[in-house]
Amino acid sequence: MLPLDDPRWTELDHRNWRDGKPADWLPAAPFVPNELAMLVENPGDFERLHALWPHLCSEGTTWAAAFAAVPYFVDLAKRIPPERRVEYLVVVGMIVTDALPGHDRKFAIKDYLQDSYDRAIAQALPLIAETLATKQNVIDTCYLLSAVAVLQGHRKLAVVLQNLDCMCGRCPKCGEMVYPPQLKQAIESAE
Repeated sequence: MLPLDDPRWTELDHRNWRDGKPADWLPAAPFVPNELAMLVENPGDFERLHALWPHLCSEGTTWAAAFAAVPYFVDLAKRIPPERRVEYLVVVGMIVTDALPGHDRKFAIKDYLQDSYDRAIAQALPLIAETLATKQNVIDTCYLLSAVAVLQGHRKLAVVLQNLDCMCGRCPKCGEMVYPPQLKQAIESAE
């Protein structure tokens, strides 16, 4: 893992962090290693996690700082009971789903993060399986299954599972809920 006091954190952009400092429009943007340090002290601080993760991955985009945060999220998930670790694992799944390989450098994983990121991703799948063995609500189940899909290399299916609740409509003839061809395509697709 990239140590929390490593100066390279400043070069890892996130949603409101550019060029080693908060963006002008949000001077109170979080500094990711500071937030992670607080989570390391208290892994059950889900309010802090909720405030942090949209800066790392949102609106279909994974930012560079997210790749350094993933090993911490996986480690934090290991430290809490399976029935409570859902949010860490869901965020990891969303980060992987929304990663844009070959995209602009501010979104790319830095070479020095690749090994720890890959190790964390490999450790995430067994944690998700253990978490799925506990009782989860339907939304958390969809997001955990989405994380499984993307970690198995099925990005399109992961996207569908994350958006399953808004991918249907009523048939005007019979009134039944129907799902669009996109769902079938994602299930059949190996991408």
